[in-house]
Amino acid sequence: MKTYITLILLCLLFLWNSCEIINPAEEIPSYIQIDSVSLVTNVNLQGSTAHKITDVQVSSENELLGIFPLPATIPVLREGTNNIKIDAFVIENGISATRELYPFYERYSESGELVRGEVLNIEPVFNYLDGTDFAFIENFNGSNLFVDDIDGDPGTRLEIVADGAFEGSGSGLIRLEETGSTAIVGTGIFYSLPTTGTPIFLEMNYKCNSTFTVGIRGIYTSGDPVDLPKVNLRAQETWNKLYISFDQEVSGLLANQYQIYIDVNKAVDVQFTEVYLDNLKLVYRQ
Repeated sequence: MKTYITLILLCLLFLWNSCEIINPAEEIPSYIQIDSVSLVTNVNLQGSTAHKITDVQVSSENELLGIFPLPATIPVLREGTNNIKIDAFVIENGISATRELYPFYERYSESGELVRGEVLNIEPVFNYLDGTDFAFIENFNGSNLFVDDIDGDPGTRLEIVADGAFEGSGSGLIRLEETGSTAIVGTGIFYSLPTTGTPIFLEMNYKCNSTFTVGIRGIYTSGDPVDLPKVNLRAQETWNKLYISFDQEVSGLLANQYQIYIDVNKAVDVQFTEVYLDNLKLVYRQ
């Protein structure tokens, strides 16, 4: 009988050890916490520090951990001193499902001490990559590039206003009061842009009480210009940041020069239509 009990105990011990081998104890991770990020610029050469970085891609010691919406708590099965690399993702063309690595922000890198069960807080600071070209920067602080009256009506135009400005001394405002009125304004300068498919983005802050359109116009030495509307933006009561890609349009048009335009129509469901703009940057890389 004693031998039988001993055999049972030995079997149970063997099964217990087998379970431990099959289901080993889970490792305790370290954690990286990223609550917010910031952008630093040379204001005179690169414009505003306003950004809308929504997600970050994180690597630790060259191991990709994934892409995380902010704020993010990221488990890491590592410990000790680690080199942590962080890339910035933005919403492209105002489509929330289209989050893309922004090709003009430099990767952030920091060495940090990871301790299992503890949290390492990181506050990434991004910069524009060297070699980023700014075709134009318009912050409406005493200047206004959008003076080309494409619609031909001198009564509909973009004006600089101080009241309600996003930042600085002014913002651009297109205001329409008459039913059926339209304002189509473009940059007064035409720009040469690379047609090889390299990234080209328009950054802008805006708010509006009805829909408006942002597009690009191809200018040719012979023949009429060609307009390509890119995004239709819905009413936005508070200031928003937008990143609009134009590389496909530019390479498709193959124009001699290009112009950014804003197209606003008086909405019937509001007393007056207002579109505020600020910190427009047309950026590209060769």
